[in-house]
Amino acid sequence: MKIVFLSRFNNTPNMTGYHQIIFILFFIASCTSQNIEVIDRKRDIIPPKEYQKILKKGMDVDWAKTKQGIEYYNEKAVIDFKNIGLSHVRIRVMNEIDNDLLSHLDRIVHDCIKNNLIPIIAYQGNEFKENPNEETLQKVVDWWSKVANHFQSADSKLSFDIIIEVTDALNHKGDILNILYEKAVSRIRETNPGRIIFISPRLRSSPEYLEELKEPSKSNGFLMAEWHFYASGPSKTKSKKQWTTGTEAEKNLIRKIIKTAVEWQEKTKIPTWVGAWMPGNYNKGDDYSIQEQLKFAEFVTCELTKNNIPFAINSDTKFYDRINSKWIKSRLPVLKKIISANCFK
Repeated sequence: MKIVFLSRFNNTPNMTGYHQIIFILFFIASCTSQNIEVIDRKRDIIPPKEYQKILKKGMDVDWAKTKQGIEYYNEKAVIDFKNIGLSHVRIRVMNEIDNDLLSHLDRIVHDCIKNNLIPIIAYQGNEFKENPNEETLQKVVDWWSKVANHFQSADSKLSFDIIIEVTDALNHKGDILNILYEKAVSRIRETNPGRIIFISPRLRSSPEYLEELKEPSKSNGFLMAEWHFYASGPSKTKSKKQWTTGTEAEKNLIRKIIKTAVEWQEKTKIPTWVGAWMPGNYNKGDDYSIQEQLKFAEFVTCELTKNNIPFAINSDTKFYDRINSKWIKSRLPVLKKIISANCFK
């Protein structure tokens, strides 16, 4: 291109040597400017290890999931979440994609980026989880194809969490789960080559099953894994997630699970993130006192923090009054403890 340009002006009779030099310098400067712009765009891409660091502490939100969540969503919630010290939100989505839902997601993502709150779009995928087959799998792939195409130019802080939690019949279909990830990631990469994508293991995203995951062929170096535990809080009776007074045995249950995830992460070099944990059993009895919640919440927070694992708390409806756009006073001490816990004292 440069040769054509110079040849053209070398044959121009009214062009002096001085003017030719000026044009050449101008052309080089223009090309350099364009190259810098391209480089800057590449710098905007966030590698998984860096993304893991900036996620820090976040919260699951129903801003695009339930009827009430959608109806009462407003930017004040984003501002309040950021101001209290949260760094990201996991935006759970349940419905099929249409223009209205895309427009609503646009609004949320715009508000999050504007206020420096990292947005993660996560799909419920109920039909596929309840009846995993070729047809329902393709519906999930098509869902993500539409979302990925729509957000292909969005800020690189936006990421995609392919399925919120592996449950129901899908719990026992690890092979088809890997097929889903292969196809969905490949489709997303057609429009989003450098965006972070999360995949999660079966059996309620339990980290013991991370080893069954197959890295999609098109992961492109921008893949992370989501896992979680205590998503509906601890239990005073169930042995697998028991927490009473915080005995050493109860603490070791938590340490062991985190250790499993960390070892897989070190082996595969794929960074991980905890997409949900709940400080109390809010949906199943809600019989932990605030003091008991504080003790459990501080321990879980610090164990994850010491292992450099970011996490999202489950969920906004337990801590934030979306109708009146303000924090729920009774649980605010628990949230503040999670955000400000001194884990290295």
